Amino acid sequence: MSTSPSAVQEAPSSEAAKSLRIRRSFLAAGGTALAGAGAFAMAGQAAAQGGNGAQESLLDVWVKTGKARIGVDLNNKPLRFRDTAGKPTGLGIEFLELLMKDIGATPEYIEMPFGQTFAALAAGKFDMIGTFVTILPSRGLRGTFAGFPAYYQQNVAYLKPGSRVKTLAELNRKDVKIACQQGSSEETTLRSVFPLATIQTFPQVADAASSVGGGLVDALITDAFFVTTMSKTFPEVKVLGESVNAIPNTFFMPHNDFKLWAYVTNWLRYQGSLRTIVGLQNKWFGTEARDKYGIPGIGVGSGGEPLVIKG
Repeated sequence: MSTSPSAVQEAPSSEAAKSLRIRRSFLAAGGTALAGAGAFAMAGQAAAQGGNGAQESLLDVWVKTGKARIGVDLNNKPLRFRDTAGKPTGLGIEFLELLMKDIGATPEYIEMPFGQTFAALAAGKFDMIGTFVTILPSRGLRGTFAGFPAYYQQNVAYLKPGSRVKTLAELNRKDVKIACQQGSSEETTLRSVFPLATIQTFPQVADAASSVGGGLVDALITDAFFVTTMSKTFPEVKVLGESVNAIPNTFFMPHNDFKLWAYVTNWLRYQGSLRTIVGLQNKWFGTEARDKYGIPGIGVGSGGEPLVIKG
């Protein structure tokens, strides 16, 4: 029987076989190396997304222990303060405790000045900042913002007694002094909004309020929710109804805890659809601010957009 030349396969010589074995060994080693490199890269990516692979999410820790260490500044009435019995309360505290209730954890408040909370979080002195914080890019170097607004900080100008200022533009002069809280977003943004004015910072909002109430500065720029407290403490201080800006604020947590970030973000999105923060604003200051001082409120809409509160 004849055999087709194409069916004949010549056995490789000993040298060719040796060369083939070496080539296969290199390919196998290369494949192993590539697989190892890929696994290392994926492990690195997982570590970047979730921190140390052995580290438990804070969300799981809170659920397991029933406790969450929360850093707060309790000197910003009506957002966060202590009532006559010494218990933390206010709009921000009430909103935070709704979150904690859904998680099944009790907040343990670690109190400190607002300007110190970011370094303290980065140092691991508590789990999350309970204060709504403005989404300044520089702060993103020390932690991670939730992916949905919790609150819109609506800044307005409180004018010293006897001030003749009628518009915000009149505050942008070299002879004008504007007060704000140290470490706040106002300290950063006001220098661009009022570049000609002198910006003076104070450790607490109460200190800045005293400076404008005593006529030491021309204006205090801070959140509209202080209007009721300011009017009662310093009746001669007037507020401009014109908003300086409305900046999204949200919860701030450690880097690389995706599970906690995802839960808080989704929770905030759900609360936005319910307009929970709008109801809390009306409860704590919004209704009086609108009816008595002509300041329209700004809440969080279902898509995270600023929502003008008309009533």
